[in-house]
Amino acid sequence: MGLPVRTDDGRLLVAEEWGNPSGTPVLLFHGTPGTRLGTLLPGLAEQHPGFRFLAYDRPGYGESLRSPGRRVADAARDAAAVADAFGVERFAVVGRSGGGPHALACAALLPDRVRAAAVGRARSAGRGRPGLVRGHDPFNVREYVLARARPSGRTGPRWTRTGPGRPGRRHPTGPGASPRRPAGRTLPP
Repeated sequence: MGLPVRTDDGRLLVAEEWGNPSGTPVLLFHGTPGTRLGTLLPGLAEQHPGFRFLAYDRPGYGESLRSPGRRVADAARDAAAVADAFGVERFAVVGRSGGGPHALACAALLPDRVRAAAVGRARSAGRGRPGLVRGHDPFNVREYVLARARPSGRTGPRWTRTGPGRPGRRHPTGPGASPRRPAGRTLPP
């Protein structure tokens, strides 16, 4: 069960804590897509008994609410809110995969609070880059495609115009839906 954290602008983030309560605090940033629970690697706390691990669901992931117009730099404000909620003044940051840029943003924008930063397998999600999802598991590919196709984050069926003057066609977005992005212009639901 995560800890609900309210940001200064009223959004809800959900955070988690494990490891040594008196250990060196380390804020972990999950990959994209992912959640705070993905940072809890088996045996992590046991292998590193001197650390207190914190993680939160970035906006729009897991149990945290979306943040329209959010930028990677906004992770610094959210990380500070999470650290404050746990009573942590100074901490290290570690970002894996899509969490890497968020960890670096915290290190750059919170120099008085972030004591160290590390990233692993960080990559930006640039648009139109061929091979962006090459090598990812099918779940990640589907999530990337859906996120790019549905930037509003709204759920439900999509309607796509199949050609000039042609009727729209419904595309399912639920479990079992094809991860291919339909061709044509996406119309609002």
